Amino acid sequence: MATAKSKQPKNSAKSVTLKKRVPSKFALAVRRFFFKPATLIVSAFLVSMAVMIPYIPHLLPDLSQQPEYQFPMDQIQVNTPNDWIPASLLSDVLKQSELPASVSLLQPDLCRKVAMAFEAHPWVKKVESVRITGEPALRAVLEYRTPVAFIETTSGLYPVDVEGVILPPVDFAMSDTQRLPRVKNIRSQPTAGVGNPWNDEVVKAGAVLAARLTPNQNMDRYWNRYQIKSIVAPTIDETQLASKPITRDDMTFELATTGGSRIVWGKPPGADDLEPTVEQKIGRLEQYVSRFGSFDAPSGPYRIDIRQFDSIGLETLGEQVYR
Repeated sequence: MATAKSKQPKNSAKSVTLKKRVPSKFALAVRRFFFKPATLIVSAFLVSMAVMIPYIPHLLPDLSQQPEYQFPMDQIQVNTPNDWIPASLLSDVLKQSELPASVSLLQPDLCRKVAMAFEAHPWVKKVESVRITGEPALRAVLEYRTPVAFIETTSGLYPVDVEGVILPPVDFAMSDTQRLPRVKNIRSQPTAGVGNPWNDEVVKAGAVLAARLTPNQNMDRYWNRYQIKSIVAPTIDETQLASKPITRDDMTFELATTGGSRIVWGKPPGADDLEPTVEQKIGRLEQYVSRFGSFDAPSGPYRIDIRQFDSIGLETLGEQVYR
């Protein structure tokens, strides 16, 4: 008897065997690393710190108020000034600024604020640096202005530096007017105020010439030796000023001597005009004084022109040429 084979229904589902996924070696290594006790502790600590950081400043004491960080401003150290700087420089700076009498060395922007206070003073040309030292203390390194001449005007004498910056007249004694050259025949008045350049190109050119005739403020080397009394600035035609700005090429300076002679110096230093250099002009002055002893000899006073390369021009009753 034949045995009938059972038939599976056509729509019956087939069994599927799922293959278990095995993690890669890299994934296992990463898992083992992050789930170590030490790693978990460090991670928890970092998360806690991230949460607490905004609150830490409120939990710490305010060190800026501690006595050891307080500093009296009148104890600021500065580099040695030149002989012209008034002893009241630091007190004047503090008085004119909004800085308190005592500050914390931990104050933000303290050095910048101190530098700005010094820069505002007319005797300070530049603030090289301001820093907190290990003492602790504040130290400022300053570049000071140096007067080179007194500008004589109808309203008085005004000291200026080589850039024509006006210095405080109240810081000078009457005897100081003999320690620097004097520039005369200035028609303008100082309108910018102390610590600012005089708005007159003639004044600025005269200051440069005064500095060259008294190197390092040595009045004896040229000024006194040649018996110079003053620098005479050129008279500028007002119509010329209206047409174009005046330059140093438009200026002719003279030197007045104590004996009454006038030395025609010519263009000031920095002009482009083809004249002898400052050194060559000084050489001509030396040549004349070495031969005659003064600019008023032998039969002066004279008008002495040193602008030529090959001769010195003399004018008195008649015209002479000294070679």
